[in-house]
Amino acid sequence: MTEPLFDHYYTYEELTADLQALAAAHPETANLYSIGQSHRGRELWMMEITAPNAPAGEKPGYYIDANTHPEEVTGSMVALYTCRHLLEGYGQDAEITRLLEERVFYILPRVNPDGAEICLTDTFYEWIGNGRYLPGEEQFGHGLHYRDVDGDGEILDMRVPDPKGEWKISRHDPRVMVPREPYEFGGEYYRVIPEGIIEGFEGNADVPIPKPMDGNMNRNYPYGWGPEGEEYGGGDYPMEEPEIAAICRFILDHPNIGGAVNYHTHSGIILPPLEMGGEPVPRSDLNLLKNIAGMARNTLGYPTLENPGDFSPPGAKPRMGTSKDFIYGQLGSVCYTVELWDVFAAAGIDKDWVFPLRAFTEEENLKLLQWSDDVLDGAGFADWRPFEHPQLGPVEIGGWRRMYTFRNPPAGPLLDEICRGGAAFTARHAAAAPEIMVERADVRPLGDDVYEVEILVGNIGYICTNVTERAIEMGRAKPVLARITAEGATHVSGREEQSLGHLAGRVQRPQHYSRFRAWPPATGMARWTVRKTDEDTPARVHVTVVSEKGGTRRVTLDLP
Repeated sequence: MTEPLFDHYYTYEELTADLQALAAAHPETANLYSIGQSHRGRELWMMEITAPNAPAGEKPGYYIDANTHPEEVTGSMVALYTCRHLLEGYGQDAEITRLLEERVFYILPRVNPDGAEICLTDTFYEWIGNGRYLPGEEQFGHGLHYRDVDGDGEILDMRVPDPKGEWKISRHDPRVMVPREPYEFGGEYYRVIPEGIIEGFEGNADVPIPKPMDGNMNRNYPYGWGPEGEEYGGGDYPMEEPEIAAICRFILDHPNIGGAVNYHTHSGIILPPLEMGGEPVPRSDLNLLKNIAGMARNTLGYPTLENPGDFSPPGAKPRMGTSKDFIYGQLGSVCYTVELWDVFAAAGIDKDWVFPLRAFTEEENLKLLQWSDDVLDGAGFADWRPFEHPQLGPVEIGGWRRMYTFRNPPAGPLLDEICRGGAAFTARHAAAAPEIMVERADVRPLGDDVYEVEILVGNIGYICTNVTERAIEMGRAKPVLARITAEGATHVSGREEQSLGHLAGRVQRPQHYSRFRAWPPATGMARWTVRKTDEDTPARVHVTVVSEKGGTRRVTLDLP
């Protein structure tokens, strides 16, 4: 039996130590630095990984972040494993070695260190944002507020006896609560509410459960942003949260980033950009997005969201101000949100729905409990136990331990599988980036010490050098440029800097027989004429080809 990749989820201190150890062990390929600080002063650690053969900024960039939502710690471990996988594979694995020689990875394992720390080291709170308001500091007013009222270190559920209650105990398993039928009277019925304390208690469990004031950082990005009243968690203005401001600044400062993934949990699905709001996406981009999502499906096993409404509660508005929509919608880079982990699939539940926070049937609950009993030795569910609540009197406290069942897989083989799949997908996505090469470079004498210099540049990558049509629409796509400088010679004709336009990738050419098709060009040519200044002095020209998303290439040619 192999050792698990991770036998627990890492706290901020453990994550920091592991990243620092990796950087120290791989000084040529790893560069660890902070891109800013969280609301409560923790560093936002960025691991930059590439081979030392060329500057990082001259290579196509791939960006990974994770753990935007505090309890979704699975993504942090996937990102950390990806760092290990790349660094330890360099020089040992041919594919990884080539990948790092031609690409640079920017990996931010934990967007939300404050919120994650509360979930990992304190009691699991269903929602705490980024820790702007710590549990117990909220000023929410009347209603039920999450608290560990029995002091056992967990916040679970309370089932409160109530003749008006909408729940009853299942006859198949006393742990399961099932809906009371409309016609039922005369039995034992319950309210089921989160464990907590009621502000403004009025003698019963008929209380609202107000949303926390703490924001949702994945609604605070500038593209499609809406204020708090329009989008819960949006905040007072875009990039109000320091973590999001730091990320946006970093991405804008690294225009070589052409691909990205944001790791969340817990639906087992791939979310493409803009699709959730139904905003039009150029047709050519739809094909690209579909194909890259297919790679994610092949490595992680998750389907792609088909119907935007499936990922929201009934009647909810499209999400606004998200990371993937900022990276694609505003900047034109290919970005997905990958919702890791699907407890329902693990439990063998066939589902025709996506949104995870829904009512479950009795059969589904029984299957989930059976999975917990078989795989987790029952640890996923806390049996109901009596407790004298200071306000409600006799209640029972128990229910699902959601942090390591619904939200995240338990550490061990299930997490290992997700980590390996995530690393494989991001490596393949990064490998699909545009990649320019100088296919031919020639010098031809024209007489009287005049020479013609000609280069042919091609894109050997899967994705075009502008990455998406959206990038062109948003004015974010720079053409491939070729510049010439000379030693011992002067420039005669041809612009010193020439545009080669956008060079197509393989994705733009159908992989089926097509007799009548005008394929977009994957190559571009530049020509110059130069004159030697002194026939007795060695002369040469230097040509630099720059593609913002496809890398930089240099050639030197001697003039005979």
